[in-house]
Amino acid sequence: SCVPYIFGCTDDTAINYDPNANMGFGGIFCEYPVYGCTDVTMWNYNADANVNDDSCVPFIFGCTDSAAINYNSVANTDFGGLLCVYPVYGCTDSTMWNYNADANTDDGSCVPFIYGCTDSSMLNYDDGTNTDDGSCIPFIYGCTDITAFNYDSEANTDDGLCVAVLFGC
Repeated sequence: SCVPYIFGCTDDTAINYDPNANMGFGGIFCEYPVYGCTDVTMWNYNADANVNDDSCVPFIFGCTDSAAINYNSVANTDFGGLLCVYPVYGCTDSTMWNYNADANTDDGSCVPFIYGCTDSSMLNYDDGTNTDDGSCIPFIYGCTDITAFNYDSEANTDDGLCVAVLFGC
């Protein structure tokens, strides 16, 4: 009475157990369960898994970096930070003197326009201004003493060279 060899997995704990097999060679034909997500469209797909354990998690796109201003705490996919927007600090008010078009996070540094003469070589220079309004007056040196012989009505800055008027012969 000859019994034919039936090769297969003879271990009933394997997922491919064959009750008809009589030649297992120590389990070399057996495949044991590896639990995990077997759905390739899921975020946590496990290529080694052969038994789906219902742990599959779908892709949730968004920024996963908590340092970004658009951080999404439920996201699990951000393509290496490509979906993240990081803060660029500066003045975000376009009506201010130091407005920064690249800034996306206001840092409280906004300075309003303050008009006046911004040229330090001018008579009416004002270091408290940041925007020139065309009111700068140049220094005009000459004698500013109206009683002096060489009085210059155009001068706005005395040059120290006034000549007194001397009466007599």
